[in-house]
Amino acid sequence: MVLDHVIQMDQGHSGGLFMGTHWVWWLSWVLILFGALWAFARLYGERAETRRRRRAEDAAEEALRTRFAAGEIDEEEFSERLRVLRTKHSGR
Repeated sequence: MVLDHVIQMDQGHSGGLFMGTHWVWWLSWVLILFGALWAFARLYGERAETRRRRRAEDAAEEALRTRFAAGEIDEEEFSERLRVLRTKHSGR
């Protein structure tokens, strides 16, 4: 009789030690998924920002090279401005 009652309670999780704790597992999976998505977004976002910054640096140096090639600035000014650009960008 007691055994029948225990078996009946165990079927369908209608009682017992872990009754109602399924939400803990759902919450765990949601947190794991959120953490993975956050980490991916953070990693990708930093790489995208690095690429944008690098493109800006390349564009500035290319403009400087163009001015030097056109004779608008001399070699000394080119070298000085290039040094300033590279120092400014490497300091970030």
